[in-house]
Amino acid sequence: MHKKIKISLITILLLVFQITFSQVDDDLVQLDEVVLTLPFGQTLGKSVLKVDKLNFNDINPIIKQYISNSISKLPGVSIISTGAGIGKPSIRGLSSNRVVVLNQGLRLENQQWGEEHGLGLSSSGVNSVEVVKGPLYVLYGSDAMGGVLYIEPEKYLTSECCAIVDYTGIYNSNYSGLTNNLGLKGSSGKFSWMFRADITDNGNYSSPNGEVENTWFKQNDFKAGIAYQTEKFKSDLRLSMSDSEVGIPHMEEGHDDHDEDGDHDDHGDHGDHEEEDHYQELKHTTLTWQNTFDMGNDHTLDVTLGRQLNERKEFGGHEEEEEDHEEEGHDDHEGHEEGEAELDMDLETTSIDIKLTMPQSDDLNLIIGTSLINQENKNFGHEELIPDAEKKDFGLFALGQLDITDSSQALIGVRYDTRSISTASNNSDYSNFNGSIGYKKNYENSTLRINLSSGFRAPDLIELYADGIHHGSFQYKKGNTNLVAEESLQTDFSYQINNENSIISFDLFYNDISDYIYLTPSRMFEDGFRVYDYMQQDAKLYGGEIHVNRNTDIEWLSYYTSLEYVFAESGDGEALPFISPLTLNQVFNIDFGNNYSFEIDFIAKANQSRVSMFEEETDGYSILNLSGNFKTEFMDNDLSLFWRVSNVFDKEYYDHLSRLKTAGIYEMGRNISVGLKYNF
Repeated sequence: MHKKIKISLITILLLVFQITFSQVDDDLVQLDEVVLTLPFGQTLGKSVLKVDKLNFNDINPIIKQYISNSISKLPGVSIISTGAGIGKPSIRGLSSNRVVVLNQGLRLENQQWGEEHGLGLSSSGVNSVEVVKGPLYVLYGSDAMGGVLYIEPEKYLTSECCAIVDYTGIYNSNYSGLTNNLGLKGSSGKFSWMFRADITDNGNYSSPNGEVENTWFKQNDFKAGIAYQTEKFKSDLRLSMSDSEVGIPHMEEGHDDHDEDGDHDDHGDHGDHEEEDHYQELKHTTLTWQNTFDMGNDHTLDVTLGRQLNERKEFGGHEEEEEDHEEEGHDDHEGHEEGEAELDMDLETTSIDIKLTMPQSDDLNLIIGTSLINQENKNFGHEELIPDAEKKDFGLFALGQLDITDSSQALIGVRYDTRSISTASNNSDYSNFNGSIGYKKNYENSTLRINLSSGFRAPDLIELYADGIHHGSFQYKKGNTNLVAEESLQTDFSYQINNENSIISFDLFYNDISDYIYLTPSRMFEDGFRVYDYMQQDAKLYGGEIHVNRNTDIEWLSYYTSLEYVFAESGDGEALPFISPLTLNQVFNIDFGNNYSFEIDFIAKANQSRVSMFEEETDGYSILNLSGNFKTEFMDNDLSLFWRVSNVFDKEYYDHLSRLKTAGIYEMGRNISVGLKYNF
């Protein structure tokens, strides 16, 4: 508690200093940028809902190697991690199936219930990421209870030009990681096109105690797109293919990778896996076709067709598999026959989204839409965690924005959803009707936002029908066919003060969830694994964020400060799992002209003593990161050189949202990264 008080006092002093001596330039957070998460072509400054936007072109390429690392800089967003390359976003304490991720304008469906794999998306070819904290059920349906992560793909060239080629290469010293990225795009007449390929190969990472076994990570990513545009019609066809191989560190109950001195054994090169090493193969293919039709009278029709194929395999712990891989490194984990993996699941998803925007007047905009999803899950592995099943979603919604006065707007939405899940022996049907209402008021130099939103999340396949070993998390999971849908009611309050050189924002929320679904350990064991059951009871989460952007009176110095806190507990007063502690982030940006920039990033987290029954308490810690970027020219083309030192003082610590802390595995030690980007 002393650590929390200390961080709070430091932050209050910083904020008081900034408010007192700052006089906002919209350029600080680019308030005139269009928000893609919401309809009507609104900007960040005019949106009734609070939206945080992160432009990847403004981020050091080393930081944006992984989407999860990038968005963790946004207040209210944390990352549940399993090693260096696996991160799952948590928005104000909610994650996995309670957060909708949109990629290429389509809901990502990649068996996101798996806690041991991340987003499964490469940051290659990403233009920006938007985050809405709070239910956006009205637009995106079931699962958007905790918030929405909207990933905008790379933009096409806007003017006719010859082909443009760019290359980015990054090396990370801690885990001998190497990333190579090559992009090619151009346009001709009414057509635009792009191709991008990314190859990442990371070895085991090292904590301050030594190398951590089986934390290697590989990913090959390819993206392509072609667009056609006229005055009345716009079409965008995109394909993305991702192939990942991920080592899973030992997480068995009672497992200990440390010797008496706390040092790890020397496991050698990351390509030499021993018999019991667990790993995953994840493949995801997304094909989307977005079409926008100008219907006249300012009416537009948007139709998005999507097809996703997800293949997930988990290896390790099976006798046949041990024999096959006893002599192999992870570079050879390719081309497995059907049924060879312990878990081998294919998920096929077909979706259709239709939206009609109908401006009624200068003061009233309306949009109606529908979404359909058909999903099929199939098993091919030695074992079956969840059965073969088919899921069908249907949603119908309407959203309207009304300009009450020149300085105030209201946003009202309603939605109806149905979900049907069928297996060979069971059928489950859910339906729900919900809505939201929001109000925004602009004052002379400030903005007030108040939003009240209801959310709905139907149980997923694993929560209902799981009955088997999940090798990725070393648990025997049992579903519960008696689960009912979760329902939530969240109130959001946001007050933003705009001055000449700074922006300060106060964001508060209260989220009341009925029938919250959670996983709890039992006293039973199956095949040597503890049995975990899915249960549910009411829960509540509340907290908020304070953040400040400021350009100082010193021309080359600006800084950013944020403080965030989430309190979460079940109806019986027990803490919910994976809740980030009180967190302070202080960033100083130093610009030496237009060619060189330097960043000092200080993160401090308090101890987390409020833990669920199967969690461990963690101590507070503070980390210092340094990074820089230098821009120049080489052979008349743009060249960027960049670097970063993470965990400068090689701090030994456990992050509370790390799944490895229960195995006594520390977070990554010092990592020195260097890279370059060259435009041909």
